[in-house]
Amino acid sequence: MNNERVRVLAILDTAESLQLAALRLLEDDISPVGELQARCQKLMPVGFTLDSPPIVVPVGTGEILDDAEVERINPRQLLHPNSSKKFLVAGSLEVGDGGRVPDGFFADPPIGPRLTCGTSRAVGDAADVQTRLDTRALQFNGLDGNGVAIAVIDTGIYIPHLEQALGFIVNRDSANSWAPGSVATPAFWHRLGHGTMCAYDALLVAPQATLLDYAALLGRVDRSVQVTLVPMIVAYSKLLYLWKISSSPRINFPALVISNSWGIYHSSLDFPPDHPGRFIDNPCHPFRLLVWFLTRLARADVVFAAGNCGVDCPAPSCLRQTSRTIHGASAYPEVLTIGGCDVNYGITGYSSRGPAIAGMPDPYKPDVVAYAHFHGSEAGGRKRPDTGTSASCAIAAGAVAAIRTRLQPLSKPPAALNVVLRQTAQSFPSGSWNIDYGHGVLRPVAAARQLGLIP
Repeated sequence: MNNERVRVLAILDTAESLQLAALRLLEDDISPVGELQARCQKLMPVGFTLDSPPIVVPVGTGEILDDAEVERINPRQLLHPNSSKKFLVAGSLEVGDGGRVPDGFFADPPIGPRLTCGTSRAVGDAADVQTRLDTRALQFNGLDGNGVAIAVIDTGIYIPHLEQALGFIVNRDSANSWAPGSVATPAFWHRLGHGTMCAYDALLVAPQATLLDYAALLGRVDRSVQVTLVPMIVAYSKLLYLWKISSSPRINFPALVISNSWGIYHSSLDFPPDHPGRFIDNPCHPFRLLVWFLTRLARADVVFAAGNCGVDCPAPSCLRQTSRTIHGASAYPEVLTIGGCDVNYGITGYSSRGPAIAGMPDPYKPDVVAYAHFHGSEAGGRKRPDTGTSASCAIAAGAVAAIRTRLQPLSKPPAALNVVLRQTAQSFPSGSWNIDYGHGVLRPVAAARQLGLIP
């Protein structure tokens, strides 16, 4: 029999060793883990090898709560490692011939930044984007992101280039930023690239927001595998813990926006279509639990790129698959999903079209589109555009942060704000959702006016 090992996730009942491992992970405790690793490993299913150091994350009851429970739940009691009833663990599973993973496990598929072909010239520049969004009106009315945190979950940010490109000193929180343990560079000093572009685009709209640098896309379990969902699981867990769950929250901001310009490239990277632990079209995958906790219990705004598998110019990583390519976390109903258009309102050829992949609760994705493929950060090289729905996602995250300057999440939670952003988008054609534009082109000033933030 030819056995192989497959990356998987599992949800286990609480145990003292899992509680301790989760606390060490969330508190960045680098104490030796040999004995704790052995104790945790004894709890694992047969054939399952826990990652080292252990990746153990509290997930409450392991289920999404109903609306009535949300109103009376104490997030700290539900999700603190000392009181969580279930834990998500990551590792590898030995499977036999055929490589079929038994039911009861969830996929940990390879993921990456939302790259695109990017061979065409930029359409307009950063100033055009700001003009279209009317950022002057936003800032004149105090909607500049001041006091709002934007967590850029990406490849990391290189602050010297970012500040040079923007022309001002950037507000940043290094102490509460994070990168996987295998990454040597400190926060905001990572290699110039995709993450710096996303940070630049968000600050075009919310220049006074404070950046959190979550360089999750630099993390690998080991050099033999691609980046998988695990660093994102840790990043989301840490944001939740540092902002709302720890006994003395350290991300001390009234509002948190999470920008996600990443995703799974192709369905072939996931479990087979008939497997219940699949990621790409599974509303019960445990990563959705973390998104749900952040949006519903912690009231963070989560923004995702729709993807770059549009029919006119799909990215090579799409492997020519262009139908129903808004999938995985980008298709969750809790997130604001962003397609791409240029500054002339034309849909970019690579922007993934709706509807979302079958099997998800909300087929009407993307929610809206925002600007992309403009000359801006030059993080990808001189004269290279800020491209892909990665750029449009970051622009939208900046717009949400600008609105959150004066709109508290307690008064208008993420789901309600997303409704307003859809209602106030400039639709093409007018009247209803369509597969290209979703509900239309993002208009933060119109949204702010409807919310009573601008006269």
